[in-house]
Amino acid sequence: MRALVLDAEWSPRPDYDLSEDEANRHRAMNSSQVWKDPELNVTERERPEPADDEVLVRVKYAGVCGSDVSMMETDDDGYMHYSAYTRFPTVTGHEFSGEVVETGADADLFEEGEPVTAEVTDYCARCQMCRQGFHGHCENFEQIGFTMDGAFAEYVTVPEKICWSVASLERTYDDEDELYRAAATVEPSTISYYGLFGRADGIWPGDYHVYHGVGPIGLTGMNVSRAAGAGKVIAFEPSDQRRKIAHDLGFEHVYNPIEVDPVETVQEVTHGEGADVHVETSGAVSQTYPVIEDTLAERANVVHISNAGSDPEIALRKYQGNSAQLYGSEGHTGQQVFPRVIRLMASGQLDNLPLITSTFDLENADTAVRQAAKRVDGKVLVQMS
Repeated sequence: MRALVLDAEWSPRPDYDLSEDEANRHRAMNSSQVWKDPELNVTERERPEPADDEVLVRVKYAGVCGSDVSMMETDDDGYMHYSAYTRFPTVTGHEFSGEVVETGADADLFEEGEPVTAEVTDYCARCQMCRQGFHGHCENFEQIGFTMDGAFAEYVTVPEKICWSVASLERTYDDEDELYRAAATVEPSTISYYGLFGRADGIWPGDYHVYHGVGPIGLTGMNVSRAAGAGKVIAFEPSDQRRKIAHDLGFEHVYNPIEVDPVETVQEVTHGEGADVHVETSGAVSQTYPVIEDTLAERANVVHISNAGSDPEIALRKYQGNSAQLYGSEGHTGQQVFPRVIRLMASGQLDNLPLITSTFDLENADTAVRQAAKRVDGKVLVQMS
């Protein structure tokens, strides 16, 4: 089968405290400290065989995530920007849709031909974190497209327990191709959904939501906020192309933070009440957090989703004075996040098709990643066949 494979040189920085597990397994916990000179190539690989608890999926579409881009981008010394977990070489890609073509001996949740998508984190279900229900913090996790082969390929094997049917999307999408394209956007939608409703506490219909950064996660998050009954969805994004995508999706209050004063704008749009919900999806935290802190509504929730390259200065007194909360959010595993997002899409309340702006075939998957690196698209997809 054809697949997009990422490889890199294992070369831990001299000042990095390499753990024994990292040294033994060549599985990085902080990739930016150990992997150097990444290379991305479409190549031929053996078609995988499902283990007893896995399903084999023929991939239809896979989306390019910012993490896929950051694994290709490097600093001046050649070390990749991505700062989380990886093992190479691996097939990348983790936002995908496809159909089940084979099941393992102990896998019986899905029928052959069933349309599916999947979570990213494979959890052990035995460690202390898993036994508490925190599957996303599993002590023995693996991740599709990061530490195990992913979906930029004709086929991918997926643990049955993290696979979800998207057959219900037939209610909204009559065309099969549209169904699979929409299903490839489930995973990025779950990121903001989990931050808003799995991590934050006390977000209500009618709240004013502000998104700082309108990339793919910000755009899908804005769609989730609207579907969940936000009173207003406000966004700040310097890219002209991405602001246009947001406007085309029907969002009125989308602004260039370079051309307007974000604090004054939020106060004007909210009639001086401030934002009940702030979602940080840009990573430009030195610019966004002063705005966030000057526009907090009483008891506001701040949800931090982006992988920022630096830490902002936090004005704790402003959070204290407004009884505001700051929540860190990463991933989406557990708490029925995936089926709930799929339900929203099946109901027609969450439609991400308009934010798909570029599609490439598998032979040009490396070009798709480079297109996403330009940071002008809504969502870039790779079509497998």
